[in-house]
Amino acid sequence: MSGRRRDISLFVLLLMILFSTLPGCTSEKEPEKEIEISVSTDAAKEGEIARTERYSGIVRGKNEVYIMPAIPARVTEILVKPGERVSRDQVLLRLDSSDLDVAVQQARANLAAAQAQQSSNEISLQNARVNYERIKELHEAGGVSDKDLEAAKMQYDLLSSGTIEAGVAQAQAAMENLQKQIDNCNLKSPINGMVGSINLSLGEIANPQSPAAIVTDISEVEIKVLVSESEVDCISAGSDVEVYIKAAGEAAFQAKVESVSAAADPVKRNYSVKVALANKDNKVKSGMFAEVHLATEKKENALYIPRNAVVPRGERNVVYVVDEDNRAREREVLTGIESRQIIEILEGLESGEEIITRGNTLVNEGTLVRVIAGGDK
Repeated sequence: MSGRRRDISLFVLLLMILFSTLPGCTSEKEPEKEIEISVSTDAAKEGEIARTERYSGIVRGKNEVYIMPAIPARVTEILVKPGERVSRDQVLLRLDSSDLDVAVQQARANLAAAQAQQSSNEISLQNARVNYERIKELHEAGGVSDKDLEAAKMQYDLLSSGTIEAGVAQAQAAMENLQKQIDNCNLKSPINGMVGSINLSLGEIANPQSPAAIVTDISEVEIKVLVSESEVDCISAGSDVEVYIKAAGEAAFQAKVESVSAAADPVKRNYSVKVALANKDNKVKSGMFAEVHLATEKKENALYIPRNAVVPRGERNVVYVVDEDNRAREREVLTGIESRQIIEILEGLESGEEIITRGNTLVNEGTLVRVIAGGDK
């Protein structure tokens, strides 16, 4: 039995030696490889920086006209469509003028009758003048009485009073008024431009209180915004402005401040600022929503970096620089003026230092990084 025990013990020992030599059974672990975070960098620079405030407004054609119906009448024709270019005096819509046509015929007849009466009156007036002059001579010679002279003068004065002429003028005015009303049934564009909208349908009754159509010249557009009294002094006519109109593209449009109101709105207590934007390709349409970026504070020779390089850490603002060992090092910074893309650094960085601009939200103090774009690292 003792020999059997030795054999078993030897077998177990051999198994232990065998398993100890197999791969992966060692108690020692290989060190884990540290992961690199890919980042982009940029240098802190010096130059001009401006604080910009964003204001919302609606794009309008600089020359925009609301076509108002002069009379309530049914729409019989719509001759243009929104977006169509039109010329000055071009007819856009026609209203029903059938009732007016009948009235014009009657007015024309009244005018003809008045003119005929005027012609007859002119003959009678000529005869009355000859008769009066004859009676006057006879009266001076003692051949007729005072009563006969007064009767001749009264007849002459009656025919020369202008009553007939006034009747003709009245009939003429009535005729012209009706003709004007008929002309008002043709709604015309007063300018060269583009049809912004047609607000009526066939058969609908035009309302003199509501625009039937809008025509706008959008070769140049404007946006009106309201700014506060604390900012208006920083804005002056002729200043360059960036305008963002998402409906017309992501890129900024370059515009200029056209005018700054000298008096505040009596209700809102804000000041009106008009921004003019050239629009030769008609890419921007009237009615589009616009965001105007106005510079309200400027500084020369300021140290600045891209805005996205600054990472908020609680109440602190930090940036990350890359050291000689390609590790991120945290720097707390004090910021100043900021615009849409850049931000001023008052403390914490030197001009020319490379800071992480992309990937900075993925790193911490000491993180191993690999610079893939920008900077000299």
